Amino acid sequence: MQDLDKVFYPRSIAIIGASPDTKSQGNGYVAAHQEHNFSGNIYPVHPKAEYVRGIKTYKSILDIPNDVDYVISNVPNFSALELVHQSAVKNVKVIQFFTARFSETGIPEMAELENELLIQAEKYGIRIIGPNCMGVYHPENGMAFRLGMPVEKGNVGFFSQSGGNSIEFVTEGHARGLSFSKGISYGNALDLNEVDFINYLMNDEETSVIAAYIEGVRNGKNFLSSLRKATKIKPVVILKGGRTQAGSRAVNSHTASLAGSKEIWNAIEKQTGVILANNMDELVDLCVTFSFCNPTYGKNVGVVGGGGGRSVASADECEEAGLNVIPFPQSIIDEFRKIDPKISEWISNPADGSILGGSKLNMKMILSTINQHPEFNLIIGNIGEHFPLDQLHGIETVNNTAKNYIEIANSRLKPMALVLGHGVSQFDWQRNGLQEIREKIKENKVAVFPSVYRAARSLSIAVNYWNRVKI
Repeated sequence: MQDLDKVFYPRSIAIIGASPDTKSQGNGYVAAHQEHNFSGNIYPVHPKAEYVRGIKTYKSILDIPNDVDYVISNVPNFSALELVHQSAVKNVKVIQFFTARFSETGIPEMAELENELLIQAEKYGIRIIGPNCMGVYHPENGMAFRLGMPVEKGNVGFFSQSGGNSIEFVTEGHARGLSFSKGISYGNALDLNEVDFINYLMNDEETSVIAAYIEGVRNGKNFLSSLRKATKIKPVVILKGGRTQAGSRAVNSHTASLAGSKEIWNAIEKQTGVILANNMDELVDLCVTFSFCNPTYGKNVGVVGGGGGRSVASADECEEAGLNVIPFPQSIIDEFRKIDPKISEWISNPADGSILGGSKLNMKMILSTINQHPEFNLIIGNIGEHFPLDQLHGIETVNNTAKNYIEIANSRLKPMALVLGHGVSQFDWQRNGLQEIREKIKENKVAVFPSVYRAARSLSIAVNYWNRVKI
């Protein structure tokens, strides 16, 4: 049993400061664990309330009749030390401190208080998550720190020093089809930190992709050693906060971390094989790619869909992202000639859908031919929703295109990314229709991106990783 199993598999949770006020975070923790059907006992603690969300409430953790595995602290910082002492009496193994205003304030007395928390917790053998954090998200065990987090378990494990970024990552990722194995928001990293989480997630059978948002590193040597091991087992994608001078100043007031320069992190990327995301969008994009695309080792891409201008832009964007937009081999042109000799010499890569009107050749045929040809390693299918949506029946056209693309993607012969924009529109029928298509793509676990460039860049980075691991 790994040491962090006590973090992700507690049998009982005491929520200190669980208020009847539905706007309070303490109440939110109770609600989130109820929504996710936490597998153990939930003990709300409040000095006056008799019940919180229908659960019997205790005035103190000491009043709980049984031992407690895990504590969530919503108490003020000046009450934190007393909570540690009381938790020791109840044989608590882990305390997660939502409680904040410690070292991140820059006030020496608050930093000293934070350090004393660690000293006392270590004395009792209690591990600390935080302080200044949201805590644990583990769908399988019914643990969450916010209402509305996905209840189904998945393959992406993550750790983040920012609670807000954790929520954004889960929300944006789930909208693209991602589900999560384990997640943790760990704030100031007083005790458990990024090294502990990498070591745990690299050996976690539920996790095939590791994502992280990191502002600072506690132990550089151990961090590098763990990253080298982890990246040989599964992809590790990190969004580093505080890469610039302005970002570094913001980091210091957020989690009191030492940020480290962009140059240092670029060196870490080269030394360890970790993948650095430039922003939250790219962090999600890469997790989508690694979750839904099978490995390949070449960068020859076939691109289909969209009109003439979109095809030209797609060619530029793919090559700028590091992919090879190769011409169709003669064998493919010969196949097209059998179907429609008038257009076979005209069609090219990227394939312009606007020239196929009246032809026996269609996008599904072109896509299927690319999918089966050995000279192509990757496929990007642009659904090209903008042009057909001038009329109500246009959504049917877009839906049929998506259906055909999904069918070919499900063959899993090659990594394939679909492109479907954000669907900005003044008409409800357009927005609703596109959302239904997104849900179909999501249900089929096909990688989808809002732009060709983001799809191309993510695929290119993934191929670099797959080649590195193969070596």
